[in-house]
Amino acid sequence: MKPRKHGLAVLVMLIFVWGSAFSLPEIHRPELSPYARYRLSRIPLIRRFVKPPTPPEKAYQETRRLVEKLREEGADIYAPDLFSRVEKKWERARTYYRTGHYDWAETYFREIAELGRKALEETRRRREARKRAAEEVLKKLRRSFEARRERLSPEKRLRIALALWRLELLIQLEQFEDFRREARRISQTYGL
Repeated sequence: MKPRKHGLAVLVMLIFVWGSAFSLPEIHRPELSPYARYRLSRIPLIRRFVKPPTPPEKAYQETRRLVEKLREEGADIYAPDLFSRVEKKWERARTYYRTGHYDWAETYFREIAELGRKALEETRRRREARKRAAEEVLKKLRRSFEARRERLSPEKRLRIALALWRLELLIQLEQFEDFRREARRISQTYGL
């Protein structure tokens, strides 16, 4: 059998396909999720074609500063329930951030910011309430001391004055548990 020559037909077909390929509208390819782009960008041969998503560095740093501020303000003491929720969400957000789930991490960053603001407000409100209560106790002890001052010996007056000064320092240092114990001891020891 003799082979057929299809050269002209194949050439016309190639020209038609090539010409129609340039005239077709561009095919819309689906958008990859940020995590898929992150994972694909870690594969050596594919990283040339897939760019990783940009990490939300600013949101991460703001959230980290907020959590540090909560610790400094004493939210673990004054608002422990809110602070524990913030810490749990912070650990999850950091895990998502490290593994490339930036969209989930940003969601947690927003939740942490909202909870963190509530925890800061609660912490400040409770600290001020404790401070006012401690100042009232100190005023009461000072009034009692002033009423008995003339009947006390100079040595006892000095001891009481130093003890009251110590109570004032504990208020300034915001050590309210120590203040409560020390005020009870002074009241019992000196009869104030």
